[in-house]
Amino acid sequence: VDSLDLRKKLPFCVGLLLRLIRKNYRIYVTCTTGYDRSPACVISYLHWVQDTPLHIAHKFITGLHSCRPDRAAIVWATWDLIALVENGRHDGSPTHSVCFIWNSGREGEDVELVGDFTSNWKDKIRCSHKGGSRYEAEVRLRHGKYYYKFIVGGQWRHSTSLPTETDEHGNVNNVIRVGDIARIRPAPSQLHIKDPSVVKVIERALTEDERFLLAFAARRMAFAICPIRLSPKQ
Repeated sequence: VDSLDLRKKLPFCVGLLLRLIRKNYRIYVTCTTGYDRSPACVISYLHWVQDTPLHIAHKFITGLHSCRPDRAAIVWATWDLIALVENGRHDGSPTHSVCFIWNSGREGEDVELVGDFTSNWKDKIRCSHKGGSRYEAEVRLRHGKYYYKFIVGGQWRHSTSLPTETDEHGNVNNVIRVGDIARIRPAPSQLHIKDPSVVKVIERALTEDERFLLAFAARRMAFAICPIRLSPKQ
């Protein structure tokens, strides 16, 4: 029962369920216990394809069947699907809460966070000292890819212990990718965020545009699946 794995595979499962329903099959959805993954799949189908609000779909399924679906994984996968068709747009309401960590500080030092999410590098966010060499700043962001750096004692620095990329001007920046792993078979390199203490998903009502994009992405995922062949019972 792995939230990251469930998040990664839900779009495929819902796509397969949609394809089978469109073939007029009656489908029995189950997993090892019927307690987590299978109800999560049905809730996701109701939310993504039938446009049922998540809290209503969750209440409906848990009211019919004693289960405990991973709601956070469903929300993660929802934002992944929307990000899949938004092409990296950063506007709109935040979808994730991100904790940026500088681990090379000294007590009493001024540590600030700056990036393309701080008014395009113009504003600074002061980091809080959490003891020892650790400084943190929590920022609410929309799914997407972001460059950032830390300003330590007035000096612009990147963390060598975090992922980096060189931009078009030759500057080495830290980089974070939030969400957008919805693929039929995600490559290991796509799974950038694994630590739940660093990135937490935000559950909120979808906007009209997000509902449309979600329905479009779920159907796009469904019909990217290879043709379905069912073996007849012997």
